[in-house]
Amino acid sequence: MRLASDAELADVIFQATVTAGLVGFALLLYHRLRQPWLAWWAAAWGLYTVRLGAIIAFLATGKLTWLFWHQVATGWVALAILWAALVFSRNTPWRHGYAAFGLVPLLGAWLAVSFLDQFMLVAVPMVALISGATLWTSWVFWRHSRRADSGGARFVAVAFLLWGLHHLDYPFLRAQGAWTPWGYYLDILFELAVGVGFGLMVLSELATRLEERTSELAHLSTRMVRHHEEERRRLQRDLHDETAQTFSAVKMEVGMLREGADVVARDRLDHVLALVDGGIRGIRRVMHDLRPALLDDLGLLPAIRSLADDVRERGALSVDTELPVRPPRLTADAELALFRAAQEALANVVRHAEASRVTVHIRIDGPLLRLTVRDNGRGLAKDAAPEASQAKHVGLAGMRERIMALGGSVDVQSVVPSGVLVTVELPLEEDV
Repeated sequence: MRLASDAELADVIFQATVTAGLVGFALLLYHRLRQPWLAWWAAAWGLYTVRLGAIIAFLATGKLTWLFWHQVATGWVALAILWAALVFSRNTPWRHGYAAFGLVPLLGAWLAVSFLDQFMLVAVPMVALISGATLWTSWVFWRHSRRADSGGARFVAVAFLLWGLHHLDYPFLRAQGAWTPWGYYLDILFELAVGVGFGLMVLSELATRLEERTSELAHLSTRMVRHHEEERRRLQRDLHDETAQTFSAVKMEVGMLREGADVVARDRLDHVLALVDGGIRGIRRVMHDLRPALLDDLGLLPAIRSLADDVRERGALSVDTELPVRPPRLTADAELALFRAAQEALANVVRHAEASRVTVHIRIDGPLLRLTVRDNGRGLAKDAAPEASQAKHVGLAGMRERIMALGGSVDVQSVVPSGVLVTVELPLEEDV
């Protein structure tokens, strides 16, 4: 008997340790997510640990007082499970008056110990309470799994179902020692299954939150890009309607003054006209950079060719273009994003690459459009990873935001023997 008691005591201590670990796990999840149902489940596991502590004290001392408190703690555990399930399913708020229900297990245990001398009459009501609470909790999580399509909740529901059925054997088997030590091991297995299920539920919820946040950020990024382009369009219009027109009017006035001026004044006025022409060309160049008219009028491919011609004319840089004959199936936002990507890539070549040649290539590859800009310059810094270089460069970061908001990707890497390759991929429209 002493050896059997020692073995059972060790089993209960082991289960109490596992249950205390579940308390810590639930508290950790609550600390990260701040959801009330996790705090209440931590409380339920805590009361379950108290119940096991009463069993440990009874097995160690043999005093019936601890058996009384075991009965009380069992009732408290059942009430805590019921309440935690209510908070989970309905987000029911706590009222201080609910604490009065905690007196019911005290009264029931006192009546059982004081007035009932038959084991079945003592055990059956308490087993019915805790088994009923466990089975009802299984139904709560099962409904949630069907409503939210949560595999974790389904896992928890099955664990509570089997656990609730297992509670029913207590008056007939476990109390007679038939389940020792396997009854404790099954309880530990069910507890761990519930803990795993909670973890899966939390991971699923975090994944859903992340997906929603990613969608919100993508939507916000798209709105910012559109707002940015609207500002560009407004600036272009203001430059065209006001500044460029003013320069044209100044040129006309200076031209009229030149007609009636002497030779010396004409030379100086010719210089003024040259400055005005330079200003007009500068304004037109800025207007083109802000919003190329060809992109709105003729589409992506003519705008890319115009961009290449403009870069070629500005400096000693050979720009080759390899573009498809037919225009690709793209939305207006996608065309704009690709044009800005090509514009930024060519600007980086001009500013940083120290290259003599650059190739702009657009190719249709199945459901994707691939834009590549490759130069023969000095390449990326060897002491910095490509990802770090991209993160530090504001222009490339903006390019990445534009493209990723449309479901595409951007890759920047050094190539052998020299230079940098910028690859942009965007999905094509399904409907022509």
